[in-house]
Amino acid sequence: MTKPKTIKDWQKVCNNLNAALKSSMKAEDDLNDEIDHLFAQISKLEEQLTMSMGVIKYLELQIVRSNPVRSDKDGA
Repeated sequence: MTKPKTIKDWQKVCNNLNAALKSSMKAEDDLNDEIDHLFAQISKLEEQLTMSMGVIKYLELQIVRSNPVRSDKDGA
């Protein structure tokens, strides 16, 4: 590309640069929105994982309590 020589040429270059900058800023905003959305999803998944771990621990305790160790007189 040759160096712009007239005011009209410089205006065209500036307009192109301005359009590229605005496009880049829009893309950045879109990416930031997507990142925020992903962080919200991660937070929900962490909460679900914590609740699931609690349920698993509760069920493990119920299994342990429902299967007492048998003594020799119970059938051995």
